[in-house]
Amino acid sequence: MAKNFHTDNKAFMLYKDWEDIFQALDSSEEIGELVMALFAYAKRGETPKLSGGAKIAFLMMRAAIERDGIAWEEMCAQRSECGKKGGRPKKYDESGNTDEKAEQTAASADNAEEKPQGINDTAEKPKAFSQTKRFSEKAKKADKDIDIDKDKDKDIDIDKDTDKDIDKDKDKAIDKEKKKDAGTAKSVVRSFGTHKNIMLTSEQYNELESRCRSVGLSLESYISKLSQWLFTKGRHCTDPYRIISGWLDNDSKRKTAAKPKERQGCDLSWYDDFAMNFDLSKFF
Repeated sequence: MAKNFHTDNKAFMLYKDWEDIFQALDSSEEIGELVMALFAYAKRGETPKLSGGAKIAFLMMRAAIERDGIAWEEMCAQRSECGKKGGRPKKYDESGNTDEKAEQTAASADNAEEKPQGINDTAEKPKAFSQTKRFSEKAKKADKDIDIDKDKDKDIDIDKDTDKDIDKDKDKAIDKEKKKDAGTAKSVVRSFGTHKNIMLTSEQYNELESRCRSVGLSLESYISKLSQWLFTKGRHCTDPYRIISGWLDNDSKRKTAAKPKERQGCDLSWYDDFAMNFDLSKFF
């Protein structure tokens, strides 16, 4: 029966990169709702109703849980197929008998040779011949057992190699998903401002902060200004990054134009004063 990760898998993975997403939520209630939503989806496949930042975070985390679950189902299916191929059929001798029948035939042959027809049971058979025959049969049986053990060991080694390959493929898939999740975490939308109504991604915030720092301006002042204006007017801004970037460009140009011109590096006024006021009479 095929495995279902919602009902058969007892665990699901939480990535360290998700810590930033949880910290970006507005309240502990939102964090709690998000955690319970993750358990509901991983265990029963349910998709709870969420809103705001918790909904965005759940959609991204749900995709990662689903990818891990599908990889787990595929791994279980491959191991099941390998288990069905395990074991080895019994060997047949030249007459079509199995090993057990061959041993019984060999034992009856020993008895027939030890007690030939027309000879009294009390008659003794040469010990050298009978012992050599039994030793030969035992040696053959031991060789067969060794061959069977070797074949079983080969089958076990093949199964181990198959399991290793499956584990390697799973690790590669998990590493690939981690890299994707790390790239997605950089573009997670976070709320800023006094009223938490300025939505910027981590990349947008870092870029604006770097530009403000380079010209000696404060990004927080821009964010607070826009947040207060939107709250007062009762409006919603769809692209705060573009507005703040435009303000920053204009202020940077005005600040650069207002800078005083630097003094000339070669100022010879001191030399004129020295030459005109220097008393040369003492040298003559």
